[in-house]
Amino acid sequence: MRQQINLYQDVLIDKPEPFQSRQVGVFLLLLIIGLAFVGYMSYQGAHTVQQQARQLRQQQQVLSQQVSELEEKFPPRQPNQLLQEQVARFEQKVAGLRMALDYFKKQEMGNNGTILASLKGLARYPQKGLWLRKVTFLQRGDELRLAGSALKPEQIPEYLKLLGEKNIFGGQVFSRLSLNRLEEQGDIINFELDSGGRVK
Repeated sequence: MRQQINLYQDVLIDKPEPFQSRQVGVFLLLLIIGLAFVGYMSYQGAHTVQQQARQLRQQQQVLSQQVSELEEKFPPRQPNQLLQEQVARFEQKVAGLRMALDYFKKQEMGNNGTILASLKGLARYPQKGLWLRKVTFLQRGDELRLAGSALKPEQIPEYLKLLGEKNIFGGQVFSRLSLNRLEEQGDIINFELDSGGRVK
C-alpha cells in the first residue's frame, strides 16, 4: 500500500509571521530615542563650542586692551643720535686699525724687522731724565723722526751718541736737530730729531 504526501500544500510551508503592532511600536520608540540622543549630543557639542568661542573672544578683548595699555606706557624708543655718532666713530677707528694692520702685513719682512729692532733698542737703553714723546717711521722705515724732552741740555747729545754706538736705527743718518726750551716748563728741553734717510 502506498501513501503520497504533497509537500506543496500551504499547510506545510513555513510562512513568516507579520510584525505585530507592539513590536513595531517598540522599534519606532527605540528609533525616536536614538534620534533624540543624537540630536541632544549635537546640541550639547554646538553649545560647548559657542561657549568656548565666547570665552576666546573675551580673552582676546582683554589681551588687546592690555597690549594697548602697554603701548601707551612704553612707547617705542627713539634712536639715540649721540650713540649712533659714537658707534660710527668707533667703526671708523676700527676700519683705520684694520687698514694699518693690513699695511704692515703687506710690508716686506726686512723693513718690519728693522722697525721692530729699532723699537726694541729704544726700550733696551732708557736714559734717566730723558724721555721720548713720539717716534715716527716714514718711507717703510727708511726715515725716522724722534720727539722727546730732557731735564738737562747735555743729556741730548749723550743720548744721540748712545744711539749711534749701539746702532739702534741701523744706519740712519740724522740731518736735523731742533731744541726748544719753554719758559712755562722750567728747565725742560724739548727736542726733535729728523733723519735724512738710511746709509746704503
